[in-house]
Amino acid sequence: MEMNSGLPEFDLVLGTDTHVGKTIVSAFLLREMVPGEKTPAYLKPVLTGGRGEDPDSDPSRCQAMSGLSGHSFEWMFAFPDPVDPMTAARRSGASINPDAIREKIRLMADRHALVVEGAGGVLSPFFEGGGGILSAFRPGDLSRCRLHLVSHPHLGCLSQILCAICALKPLRIFCLHLVRRPVTDEWPLATSLNPDTLRSLLPSTPLRFHESPSS
Repeated sequence: MEMNSGLPEFDLVLGTDTHVGKTIVSAFLLREMVPGEKTPAYLKPVLTGGRGEDPDSDPSRCQAMSGLSGHSFEWMFAFPDPVDPMTAARRSGASINPDAIREKIRLMADRHALVVEGAGGVLSPFFEGGGGILSAFRPGDLSRCRLHLVSHPHLGCLSQILCAICALKPLRIFCLHLVRRPVTDEWPLATSLNPDTLRSLLPSTPLRFHESPSS
């Protein structure tokens, strides 16, 4: 029997929900990788709500925010409906192959310093039967993966983050990223207190802050 040696190193960016700043964090990570031994690259396995070529798609936005023109910003599956990947694929008469995603990540991570951005939240359905993106991986695949969880610091983030962390067990979160939303904060007290609450609840998890470029 062939033993699973796991996938090469790569960074996996997951969110507690949609529109929490995964693309912003992906661009930030790509900028940090320059210079490095490997050329940075980005992969969005599944797009919903448009095409990868669209200027407002996540690959296009990530390329613009990172400033890395000429680098690889790729996607695999794209569906027009702005819903979860499983439902978007089903409505297009298609399905998403988890093995194809796994092997694409392996090929790109062999050659590049790779950032992979998920879609929706941690448990958003990708595959028939409702499995999320993590179900594409085999035991041991993520032993060298740096897992980044993205949320926001505003009212409501604590439950979302703690639920996501429960869903991610037994994986270790390499870093928790909080992206401030570009809207008027109606509950500034919660926003000011939540980071310290998270530090007390998650003392071993690094915490980083980012501002939305449109704020």
